[in-house]
Amino acid sequence: MRMFIRFAILFYLFIISAVGFSALAFLAHIADYRVYNEFVLYVYTDPKAGMIAGLAIAATMLISFAFARIIYGRQSQERSIFVDHPLGRVTISVSAIEDTLRRLVARSPQIKEIRPNIISSKRGLKVDIRLVLNSEVNISELTADFQEMVQRKIRDLIGKDEKVLIRIHVIKITGDIFKGKKGREDYDEAPESPLHYHGYRP
Repeated sequence: MRMFIRFAILFYLFIISAVGFSALAFLAHIADYRVYNEFVLYVYTDPKAGMIAGLAIAATMLISFAFARIIYGRQSQERSIFVDHPLGRVTISVSAIEDTLRRLVARSPQIKEIRPNIISSKRGLKVDIRLVLNSEVNISELTADFQEMVQRKIRDLIGKDEKVLIRIHVIKITGDIFKGKKGREDYDEAPESPLHYHGYRP
């Protein structure tokens, strides 16, 4: 499927480039406009040339429609998870799971923002998560615990032992202000209490 998508991109690139370069050559006076006029007149007056040009245009349009359906179908498949039951197939939108992951960090003081992106494929789920942290913390421990929590949450939601690849990208550490017990303002300091997840046992 990826080969078809790459070929489709090359096809569209070739068509757009050919039209674009022809237009630029015409506007820059590199090509004589009389050549275009003679070619159009020849295609218009010669039945065989007109038939060949018509078939080429029709084939190009059909190929474009076919590639568009392939690309659109691929994108739709990547944004959906299919669960087969005896009574029928259930489709789960990955955007619903992404919203659930955003709510997971609502009470996590160390994490300020999460930007999940999930892609579904035959090999499983690929989860790319971009995190913005509130303070300087042990990133290795935080991300490891967070990966386990995300994997467990996704498997609980879809109800099957799906292979989940989770990649986390820490894109920013803001160093926001935290207020301690006495109300004083601390800069670049994380709360003393560790990040607790569902199922955590101290």
